[in-house]
Amino acid sequence: MTTRFRKNIFAFTFLLSACGLTTMSSKACGDYYDGHSNTGLNITGRAERTVKSDRAVLRLTISVSGDCYKELLQKLDKQIKELKQFWIKMGVKSDMIHEDNRTDIRISDLEYGSDKKQNKYSIQCTIVVTMDDLDMASDVQKKTNTLVEKGFVFSQQNLDYFYTKAAELQKELTKEALKDGEKTATENAHILGLSIEKVPTNISTSNLGCASTYSNPSPYARGWGGGSTNIENKFTVLVDMNYAFKKDDQKGEKAQESSEDDGAETQDSSEDDGAESNGQDDAQG
Repeated sequence: MTTRFRKNIFAFTFLLSACGLTTMSSKACGDYYDGHSNTGLNITGRAERTVKSDRAVLRLTISVSGDCYKELLQKLDKQIKELKQFWIKMGVKSDMIHEDNRTDIRISDLEYGSDKKQNKYSIQCTIVVTMDDLDMASDVQKKTNTLVEKGFVFSQQNLDYFYTKAAELQKELTKEALKDGEKTATENAHILGLSIEKVPTNISTSNLGCASTYSNPSPYARGWGGGSTNIENKFTVLVDMNYAFKKDDQKGEKAQESSEDDGAETQDSSEDDGAESNGQDDAQG
């Protein structure tokens, strides 16, 4: 193999590599640089509104323990009935009190890690109280806790606030977010000296987020559905969308460039004709 042949091989290999890289880069960036591809503006429309919850939910777990399973079931049933009557007298609607029939039953002879004998049975039942009057919710919770003096044991309880019209609110905020996205896209395109199509090429699903108005370290970290410990909460809808640039603007630029080129050619042609005419006149003279 001669030195000249080796140089030709290396040059040919380098040329193939360069062509391959050029093709790959063109495919990777074509959607961005090609004027007829998916170019445009990726915009996130946003709308938010602070809303007061319209429902309070008190969840508590009542617990009984002892050595006789039958007696415990009777005691639990009696205390649940007393609780319902207690809440109804306070103004809670009877159909807003829900008892969970899935009781939690624990059976044990000894305390964990010791030889001390404990109650053989422990039964827990969860009750959910829903209230439309938010002002009475905290009062109901406080007065319910006074029943511990009568032998009631509440192993767990919490009070949360909900907004029952979140689905309707999401629809309203989505419309506002779409308008906000269109406005933002129009303003950004104007800065570039372009205009956008009236209808977006792509719209993603709207996302509804909820954050407390009192403490808001991460406003979009959690979605709505689990309730909130605050009565007022800020709801936010975010919608991702894409707006394409108008092709008429690109055609107008090309037409302007073409007219400028035609004008230059016409001027050059007229200058050449004038030069030829002056030459003929000089020859006749």
